[in-house]
Amino acid sequence: MGKIDYRKIYETNKDEWKALTREPQKYEALLAGHYSDSNHFVYELLQNAEDARATRVVIEYHGDKLVFYHDGKPFDEEDVKGVSSMLMGTKDKNDASTIGKFGMGFKSVFKYTYQPEVYSDEEAFCIENYLLPVEMPEAWDYQTEKQKLSYEVTEGGKFTPFASSEHLTKFVIPFAKKKDDGSLVSVPGNEVLTKLEGLTGEILLFLTHIKLLYWVDKKTGKFAKIMLSEAENDDRLITCRIEGSAYAGKEDISRYLKYKKVFDHPEMSNAEVSVAYKVNNRANNINEMAHTDIWVYFPTRDNTDLPFLVHGSFETAVSREKLMTPSAFNDALFDELGNLIVKSLEDLKNRKMITQVFIRRVLIAAFEDEENNNTIPGLKEKVSECFKQGAYLPDKDGGYSAVDEVVMAVPFGIADFFGSNLFAQSFSKIKGFVAFNNERETNFTEYFYWLINELDVHTFTLDKWADCLRNIGEQKVNAGTLVELREFYAFLSDNRESLYSSNLSYTRSGPYERMIKNSIVRAWEVLKRAPLILNAEEVLVPAIKEGTPNIYLGASSKYKSVVTSAIVNSKIASEFERLLEDGFEITEFDNFQYIKEKIIKKYINIGSEIVFEDDDNFEIEYIEDIQQIIRHMEETHNVREMQELLEDAYIIKIKNDSDIATFGKPCEVHTDISEDGIDLDIYYATIPYKEEIVRYEEDDEEYWDYEYSGFDYDAVDKDFYLQHGISIKQLELFGLITSPIEDGNRRQEGVGDGYWVAMGEYCPQMDINGITDNLKYIERHFDEELARQKSAEIFKLLLLSTRKLRGKVRYRKNSPYEKEGKAWCLNSLSSVYDWIYCKDGKMSRPSKMSKYDLDTSVYGELHPSKEKYEVLGFIETSEDNKADAFELVDALDKRDKKLLLKQLARELGMQVGEATEETQEEDNEFVFNPENWVSSEFPIHKVRNKDSLVQHVREQFFCADPVKYMLVLRQIRVSKSARMMRSYIIGMYTNESNAHICQICKEPVQFVEAVEIANFGLELPQMHLCLCKNCASKYKSIRDSRKDDYKVKVHNAIVSMDVDNAEEFEIGLNADIAVTFTQTHLAEVQTLLMLIDEYGLPDDANSDIKEVVNTHGPLGNMPRRKEENTSQETINKKHKISDIGARVKHKIYGLGTVEECFGDRITIQFDDGKEKTFDLKVCVRAGLLTLG
Repeated sequence: MGKIDYRKIYETNKDEWKALTREPQKYEALLAGHYSDSNHFVYELLQNAEDARATRVVIEYHGDKLVFYHDGKPFDEEDVKGVSSMLMGTKDKNDASTIGKFGMGFKSVFKYTYQPEVYSDEEAFCIENYLLPVEMPEAWDYQTEKQKLSYEVTEGGKFTPFASSEHLTKFVIPFAKKKDDGSLVSVPGNEVLTKLEGLTGEILLFLTHIKLLYWVDKKTGKFAKIMLSEAENDDRLITCRIEGSAYAGKEDISRYLKYKKVFDHPEMSNAEVSVAYKVNNRANNINEMAHTDIWVYFPTRDNTDLPFLVHGSFETAVSREKLMTPSAFNDALFDELGNLIVKSLEDLKNRKMITQVFIRRVLIAAFEDEENNNTIPGLKEKVSECFKQGAYLPDKDGGYSAVDEVVMAVPFGIADFFGSNLFAQSFSKIKGFVAFNNERETNFTEYFYWLINELDVHTFTLDKWADCLRNIGEQKVNAGTLVELREFYAFLSDNRESLYSSNLSYTRSGPYERMIKNSIVRAWEVLKRAPLILNAEEVLVPAIKEGTPNIYLGASSKYKSVVTSAIVNSKIASEFERLLEDGFEITEFDNFQYIKEKIIKKYINIGSEIVFEDDDNFEIEYIEDIQQIIRHMEETHNVREMQELLEDAYIIKIKNDSDIATFGKPCEVHTDISEDGIDLDIYYATIPYKEEIVRYEEDDEEYWDYEYSGFDYDAVDKDFYLQHGISIKQLELFGLITSPIEDGNRRQEGVGDGYWVAMGEYCPQMDINGITDNLKYIERHFDEELARQKSAEIFKLLLLSTRKLRGKVRYRKNSPYEKEGKAWCLNSLSSVYDWIYCKDGKMSRPSKMSKYDLDTSVYGELHPSKEKYEVLGFIETSEDNKADAFELVDALDKRDKKLLLKQLARELGMQVGEATEETQEEDNEFVFNPENWVSSEFPIHKVRNKDSLVQHVREQFFCADPVKYMLVLRQIRVSKSARMMRSYIIGMYTNESNAHICQICKEPVQFVEAVEIANFGLELPQMHLCLCKNCASKYKSIRDSRKDDYKVKVHNAIVSMDVDNAEEFEIGLNADIAVTFTQTHLAEVQTLLMLIDEYGLPDDANSDIKEVVNTHGPLGNMPRRKEENTSQETINKKHKISDIGARVKHKIYGLGTVEECFGDRITIQFDDGKEKTFDLKVCVRAGLLTLG
C-alpha cells in the first residue's frame, strides 16, 4: 500500500468549485436540497420582492413555467452578483431590515429549473449552471409590458397592476432540468400551483412593503387577489382580504391588531418582533386562534398553541423553515415578544378589549402554551405582574380596576345583586366585583386559579355575604324590589346546601365548587336567621328566630292557629316551595310542627326538671302530650322522623324508688320484655357496686378490683302508662330499647373482596349491648340469685339468635364466592367468661362443656336442636354420643329396629319378649315386645318434583273455596270441611309404624286434630297442622291471642323458609314451642301463601253470576264475577281489595275506588280527586289498605 498523496487531494478540492459550474447536476442537493417543500422558492421570490421594496406582486402559473412580477427596485450589478453567487447575496448580515436578497435562498428555484431568467427594467439575463449569469441580447420592453399586463378581477373588468409603476422586474422559471447527458427534461409544476392555492390572506401580514399579491393559473383562468390595508387613523388595525375565482368569487376578510417593535441587538441592528391578535369584523373583540405557527415574515414549521400570531427576525436554518436552536439571539427576541405582549395590553385596555373572555381564551391559553411548549418563557409572570401593578382587571360593570379594588364572588351570582336596592346595605364594604361568571366557558377553573393564586384577588363567599345579610334588618318589599327578591330566591335555589352534599366525584367537584362547598353549611345556618323570607304582610323576616321557627308555609294544625306575619307570602310559597323547604327548612305548621315546637321542646334542654303548667298535677298534661305524639305517629306513620326528634327528649317516665317523677330519653329506657321474649328488667338490672382485693397467681400480688353499675339504662314505668291507657307497644314507637341485640352492618359496598353481603339472617358484625359487663358480673358473683337470672336470660337470648350468630357471607359482585363465619361477639360468649351454671354446681363456658352439663333448673329442658348448641360453641362428650346413638336408632324403620333389638338381645344373652326378674325389678321398660312397639319417628315426605308440586297446588288454589260465613244470630263459618282437612294431615303425618305424629311435641298419639295455621281466607287442607289435643290447645292460645300479628309473622316465617336446601323444617313460635313440617307440606303451604300474595283470594263460586268480567291482572284468563247487587255495602262485602271498582280505605289518603290492578300495582282514585298507585303487597301487609 503506497503513501497517501495529500497534495493531490488538496489541489483537487481547491478547484472543486469550478466543477460545480461544469457538472451542476451533481451539486443540486447542496444548492437546492435544504427545503422540505420543493415549492418553497415562492416564499424566496416574495422575500426578494419585499427587500426590493415592491408594493405589488403578480404570479403567473403556465403549467410549464412560472412567471413572477414585482414593481420594486430594479437589479443592479451587486444584485446580479448576489443572485448568481454561492453564499454572498446582498443582505447585510448584521441588519434585520431586509429579509435576505438572493444568496442561498434563491438557489431553491433550481429544484424546478436549470436556467432561471431575470428581466429588470433595462436588464435581462439568465443564470446557467447555478452560478454563471449570461446576458440575454434580445431586449424586452418593460414599459410596454407594464401596460399590457392586465388581469381579471372578481367584480368584472380588468386589473392592470403595474400601469402606474415606475419599475418592473420579471422572473421566468421554466419547469425543465438537464439530465446527465445534457438533454432537457420537463419537471411537473403542480406542487407550485398547490403552493399558490394555499396562500392565505395573512401571507402579507408581517411584510412592510408588499400590499397586493395576485396569482393566476393561465391554464384554467383560476385566480386570487390578496390585499393588505391599514385602517384610516389606526395603523395597528390591519385588514387582510382575499378574493377571486379560487374562492368561488367570495371575499374572505380577516382583521388583526398588530403590534411591532424594532430594536438593535448586539448581534443585529433593526431586529424586529410582532404580535397580531385576530379580531372580529367590528374590531371590538379578540378571537382566539388555534395551532399557530411562528412566523419569520412567512410561516415556519415551528408550531405553537398560542392563540395569536407571533413574528420575529429570528435566526433560521438555510431553508428559513425552522428556527435555529440553541440561539441566544432568538432567546432575546422571544423575551422581547413577552414584553411586547405586555405593552400591547395598555392599548387593548384603551380599546375596551381586555375582557373576561379575552383573559380566559387568549391570555390563559398563552399561559398553557408556556407550560407545555415554553414558546415565550416568562410570559405568565410578566402579564400577571402587569395586572397587579395597574388597573387592568375587568370588573363586573365593564370598567377596569386594580386588584385591591375588587373581590371575586363565590358563587359568582352574588355579584349580580351588587346594584340591588333591596340588598345594597349588605355590600356597603365592597368596592366592586371582578368579572367572573359562566363556569361552562373555556378555562373557567384556570381563570379562577389565576385570580386567586397569581393576582391574590380576595374572595367574597356565600357565608360572608350571609353575615352581611343578617344585619340588614327587616324591610317592606314593594312591587319594584319584588323582582329583585325573586331573582335572589332563584339564586339561592341554585345554591342550596343539598345540591353540594353529593359524594359523586363528577358533580360539582372543581376548586370553585369546593370553595362553595366549604362555606355552604355555615352560610345556610346564617341565611336561615337573616330577614330574607317574605311573609303575608309583605315584610322580610328570618326563617328562624332565637332558635325556633319564625315563619311557616301555612297552618293546618288543629291544636293552634298562626298569625299572618308568621306565614310565607302565598305566591312566593308556591313559586319557591323547594327552596323554602329544602334550603330554609320552612314547613307547614301542622300537627307535626306543633308537636315538634310546642311539645317535644318542653322535654329537651330541661336542666334539672321539666316545667309543666301544673307541676303537682303533671299527669294530665304529660299524658295528653304522649297521646298526641302517639296519635300522630299512628295516623301518619312518620315514626323515624319523630324518633329523631325524640332522641334527646327526657320524655319517658321511668321506674324509681322515690315519689318524684323521673324521666329519661327513649334510647336510654328499656321495655320490661324484649321483642325476643327476654326479661330486660333482669338483663339490665343494675350490677351492685363492689370493691375487693384480688390476688393474681402470676405475680403473687394483691390488687384492688373495682366494679361499678354496668348500665346507664332505666326501666319504663309500665304500670304508670297502663293506668293511663297507654300500652308498651305504643311507647315502643318512641324508640325504646326493645332488645340488647344490635345487628350491625350486614353488607358493604366496595371493589373485589371489599364488597360483601351476609346471607339469610346472619349478622357478622352483631353486638349485644351490655353483654361483657353482664358476663363479668356472672363470673365473679355466680352465687347471687341475680347472676343466675341474668345467665338464664342471656342463654335464652342466644338460643333464639343462633341464625344471626353463624352463617355465610357472599363476597364479590363478579365471580362471587361464599364463606362461612361467626359473629364478632361469639368469641367472648363461648370462650372467655365462665358464665354457664353446670349441673355439678360449677361454672363453665360453652367451649369447655357439653349441653348435657347444663343445669336444667336454671335453663330448663334442652332444646331439641343440636345445631343451636354447636353455634354457641358447646363441645360434644360421651353424653352427646349416647344421645346421637339413640337418635340414630329412632331414625331406623320398624324392620331395622327389630333386627337391632334381636342383635342386642343376643349380645346380652336375653330372649326377645323375656326378661329376668332382676331386670324387671330394675326397670320394667327393659321388657320389650316388638309387636307392641310404636315408633316416634317423625314422618318424612320429601319433594320429588318441585315443578309438579307447584302446578298441582296452583290448580287447587284457583279452584279453592274462600272462607265463608253465614249471618244468623252470630257469624258461623260454613265453608270448612273437617273430614277433608283431617284426612290430609293424617296422611302427611303418619309414620312407618302407622303412628300419627304431632307436629309440635313430635310424639305418637292415637287422635290428632286438624288445626288451622291461621285464617288466610282459603279452605284447603294444606293450611292445617296435625296436632295432639294438648299441643292444639297451646297453639290456638298463641295463634288467637293476637290474630292479625300472628298471621303476618307466621306468613313471613313460612315464605322465608329455604324449602330446597334446609335439613329441618321447623318454625319457632316462642322460646319453648316450635312447629315441624314435612318438606312436602311446607312446600305446598309456602306455594299457597305466595299465590295469595300474587293474586289475592279466589272468588266465591256460589255467588250469583250476572256476567263474567275479565281482570286486568296476571289472571286475565280467569273470570271474576260482577255481582248483581245495587247496595254498595253488599258489593263491598263481596269485593276484594284488588277488584276493579272496590271501595277501599287508605290510612293516610282516606276513602277511594280501585281504578286498576295489574300484578302488584294497584291504582286508586281517592275521593279528594287525587289518583295514586301503590304496591299492593306492601300496603296490605302494613295494614295501610283495607276495604272501605
